[in-house]
Amino acid sequence: MNRLFPSLVALGLVGLSAVAGCSDSERVPDGERFSSEVTGQPGVVLIDDMEDGSQYLLSDNGMTGLWYTYNDASLNAVQEPSLGFPMYRILSDDGTPLPGAAVPPRPCPGGPETPFGTETPDECRFVARTWGTGQRGWGAGMGVDLNGEGGAKNPIDASRFGGIGFYAFGTVRNDSLRVNVQDVRTTPESAAAADRRGIQRCTDDPSARCNDHFGISVGLTPGAWRWIEIPFACMSPGGWGFPGSGAVLNQALVGVQFQIQGGDPADSGVPAPNSAVMPFDFAIDNLSFLELGRVTTPPVCPAP
Repeated sequence: MNRLFPSLVALGLVGLSAVAGCSDSERVPDGERFSSEVTGQPGVVLIDDMEDGSQYLLSDNGMTGLWYTYNDASLNAVQEPSLGFPMYRILSDDGTPLPGAAVPPRPCPGGPETPFGTETPDECRFVARTWGTGQRGWGAGMGVDLNGEGGAKNPIDASRFGGIGFYAFGTVRNDSLRVNVQDVRTTPESAAAADRRGIQRCTDDPSARCNDHFGISVGLTPGAWRWIEIPFACMSPGGWGFPGSGAVLNQALVGVQFQIQGGDPADSGVPAPNSAVMPFDFAIDNLSFLELGRVTTPPVCPAP
């Protein structure tokens, strides 16, 4: 990810104009190097490839947001990273597996089922990872804001996309990971943004509870990385909060979350009988928006 100071940009433009005139091609944002604009076929626009090793997502295509971890605050439960950001290195600078890494390298470049056939080892060094145990309530997870910082979650217009894609690896309860997209209707931190747009939203009222996001449970392959594509049309809320029906409001998305199930997924206050506490450890890489041409009609939903 390139970050240039305005003064340096100005100097660079002066130098380029003196040498090359106006013939230089426009720079392609980092997030769009696997898009149809570059490859000529329907692909993806990266939300984050994790390769700067920081909590910030790719920002040169207009998004500003942070990765974070979250959990149900069960007594004596743990989750790592407890502070900081969930980026984890799996490859050394020379492209070899990092000694002692708990997560194996993923396919690099990606296989034919992925849009990442032109990757280099420099683009496969970091992943987002979280791990822990002891969650007796609804569970734990990690997520990323698409346009927010400091507690506010503002929306972006993702209507030119048909869903999300990502690599996933790990060990979780029932090998099942809940993947949510947050929009301004279901996210309490987006209340002000929803009100500015006149969009009906969740509230503190028990009949319109927040955080019932549109999502789907996807299966992980034990011991192996899996590339997963989820059309927005495959996602639905849990039915216990607002709005409870309809479709993803993809013109006002605020974030993406990956969540493991705890002993009490319904958040009833009473864990299900015989619901043993289970450790979890999972990783995500190359979180992306799917271009519309990559989503079929009817959509193909991933296996649970």
